[in-house]
Amino acid sequence: MSKQKKQTKTSSTKKNPAQKKTSTTKTTTKKTAAKKPTAAKTTTPTKKKTTTTKATTTKKPATKKVVKKTPEVEGPLEFYIKAGEIAIVVKKLLRSKVKVGASVLEICEAGETKIKELGGNWAFPLNVSINNVAAHYSAQPDDDLVIRKGDIVKVDCGVQIDGYVADTAFTVSFGTGHKDLIKASEEATKAAIDLIRPGITTDRIGTEIEDIIRSYDFRPIRELGGHQLDQNLLHGPIMIPNVKGTKEIKLEENQAYAIETFATSGTGRLLRTETKCFIFQLNPLQIPLRLDSAKKARRVILSNYSNFPFTTRWIAKELSIPTAKIALRYLADKAQIKRYPVLSDVKDSLVSQSEHTVFLTGNSRVVTTQPNQ
Repeated sequence: MSKQKKQTKTSSTKKNPAQKKTSTTKTTTKKTAAKKPTAAKTTTPTKKKTTTTKATTTKKPATKKVVKKTPEVEGPLEFYIKAGEIAIVVKKLLRSKVKVGASVLEICEAGETKIKELGGNWAFPLNVSINNVAAHYSAQPDDDLVIRKGDIVKVDCGVQIDGYVADTAFTVSFGTGHKDLIKASEEATKAAIDLIRPGITTDRIGTEIEDIIRSYDFRPIRELGGHQLDQNLLHGPIMIPNVKGTKEIKLEENQAYAIETFATSGTGRLLRTETKCFIFQLNPLQIPLRLDSAKKARRVILSNYSNFPFTTRWIAKELSIPTAKIALRYLADKAQIKRYPVLSDVKDSLVSQSEHTVFLTGNSRVVTTQPNQ
């Protein structure tokens, strides 16, 4: 999911079997050694023989103690890789779902359901942005939008494991003449991944991205770009721009970054559609609320999505659809949630998007959202 520049954007269980070994104990009754008699000794007709008996306790089945991995034990890369593995599977499913006539609502719910089935959690609502829409379109609970012939469709998917995120996106065309536009963003992302390493500056990456996109006679979108990732933080303080001439910030090892590029046939500047806002994020600074539905909505958000963006659709599963919309509008007006409005280029323009998550370690990098990494 893209970071917007301000204008005014299981746990795997480590099997640590603590196998309680119940040893078989042998209780031996010593044979009484017979002393040589010094004189005749009267005994009973039958001599009792002391036998050795084995008292065996029942062996208990081995118990497996489940130890939750933590970054302190395994390191964050373990979590980033697991989130990426889930994202790869979900992305494959989504490619099969995105087709002419498909419901955007059904695509969103299919992807989000698959994330949960695979043991992941949502890092943000699935985005399905069509044509000139660049980012932040996620289906409403009563959405009737479908993909049509001629559309160019961007799908942005986020998975998190214990707060560590895999963020990845792809573009599919159902028209003619879109091949170079898609290639522009894909090649820009690939070049940025090849370039990224500890110590490189964000401006150097942005310059490479812009040069490649412009070589296809398209424009990069200035306000959108990649971003730093951290535990429970989708958009960290470092932005990786799509353009040159930005502040030079050095990237560090043992950090994750989303490399995210956008190419457009339009102006390269975004229009914010404030009336179309379906994605939000909780403001941690709370104030007293008077509206009961808003109180309930905030409780749902705190319990399930406190660190990450959420959508109207998810809240409507706990409240009714009209009540959810009213509650979220109230919370936004009270600055209790942040809005992520739908972002678009000019009408009749087309936008492509490509994104992968990269973890920097030493002098190497791991692309967590690509197979065979």
